[in-house]
Amino acid sequence: MQLRSNKIHTSGLTLMELVVVVGILAFMAGLVAYNITPSQMTFGGAAGNKTAGRIATEATMSRVKSAIFGSADSPGYWQDMNRDMWYYPMHLEWLSRAPTERLADGATDQELAYISAMMSYSPSRRVGWRGPYVQFQGDIIPLDPARGFTARLGGGAYRSPIDAWGNPVVMQLPTEIRGTNIVDYGDARGDADMAVFIASNSRLVSAGPDGILQTQLNIESLQTFEAFQTNALLAGDDIVIWLQH
Repeated sequence: MQLRSNKIHTSGLTLMELVVVVGILAFMAGLVAYNITPSQMTFGGAAGNKTAGRIATEATMSRVKSAIFGSADSPGYWQDMNRDMWYYPMHLEWLSRAPTERLADGATDQELAYISAMMSYSPSRRVGWRGPYVQFQGDIIPLDPARGFTARLGGGAYRSPIDAWGNPVVMQLPTEIRGTNIVDYGDARGDADMAVFIASNSRLVSAGPDGILQTQLNIESLQTFEAFQTNALLAGDDIVIWLQH
């Protein structure tokens, strides 16, 4: 009986020690987790080693892409606009503003009539404005060429969604076709080759954690889309989602 009593006593001490150790470990783990920001967290499994910031940014960009092309349960701007290059979303704020609002200034009477006609959605033709497709809040894209936010990307003029680091997500289009500068994207409306080239090279870009756009606008002819994906020098820490891939 005495031996049994000693065993019980000894087991009790061991259990208490275990509880204390577990408590200390839990406390230390809590301190570590508290000092990890969402942008520093990494995930295993299907997400790979992506940070929480990257996952959140890619989710935002995917929603914008769906707003442009539509999804199984929601309309898409580009399809509703009859895939007309006149309405190609050069700036993402166009997804939230009716064509009559953003294109009326400086339009000819013929152009204005065409724009106005697009405001009446035709169920039979499945063409016409059904927006806004997304809603933007926040400030206008900064005009900051040093960080890559130029007037051509909407700097100083348009709003855009923001990434996990508080920086704009922009629509980035090539500035050259066949080695020639693209002066006016509107020219693509009458140039099928240019229209295909622009649409095929359009991408949504987040400046990433450092807030500086580093993605090359023009990919050399020998560089394929796959090569772009695997060559970090072409995008830095930017997050890029191509619209046609």
